[in-house]
Amino acid sequence: MKKSQKVKIFVTGSDTNVGKTYVANSLIQFIISQGFSITPFKPIETGCKRFNNQLIPNDSNRFFKSIKQKIALDKINPYRFFHPLSPNKAIKLAKKRIFLENYLNKLHKLPKNDVLLIEGAGGLFSPIALDGLNVDLIKRIQAKTILVVEDKLGAINSALLNIECCKNKKINLVGIILNRKVKEIPKGMDNMKEIRSYSDIPIFQTYNCTIRSNRKVFAKLFDLIFS
Repeated sequence: MKKSQKVKIFVTGSDTNVGKTYVANSLIQFIISQGFSITPFKPIETGCKRFNNQLIPNDSNRFFKSIKQKIALDKINPYRFFHPLSPNKAIKLAKKRIFLENYLNKLHKLPKNDVLLIEGAGGLFSPIALDGLNVDLIKRIQAKTILVVEDKLGAINSALLNIECCKNKKINLVGIILNRKVKEIPKGMDNMKEIRSYSDIPIFQTYNCTIRSNRKVFAKLFDLIFS
């Protein structure tokens, strides 16, 4: 039976370029496939391309296409910048003033659907506005949080540091995605098993889609989010 409660999900990462957008977009597509309506929100995106005097965001545009353009791109992604820098630095270089409250104001004007999915910018402790980090925005939104960690050497430390941060900041971390982007890994490496030995937060393994399908993983994550 279709669940009717409103659900807020925030997808964050242990770092930049770990696979947040892949995970967020795959989750958007799976949620839609289950008959739910969803509103994606990427408050700020840097490293956008210029086209006809406009900045076109790559990540947010993927969300826009996944929802069949039912919500305007400017609502999905209200703030965008050309320079591929941290949002805080890009804002300053553009001589703009963007605060957490600006994001919240934009969020409140979005269509009210079954699910609201927000993707942050950079890692959990990356500055996303002039007055706050991704973790501060998560606290203001009070969303269920999914942490994406790249499956590579160093993943155990990155995951455990972020788990501890979420505990200290009282963030509702509901799941961890260990995202493998390459086919070859060091012999004997098993980050998933080791992270599980230190934490009871549910953890799931995803792979580059050219390596293996991840649909079953997103089905499990979907059930966890709605539990």
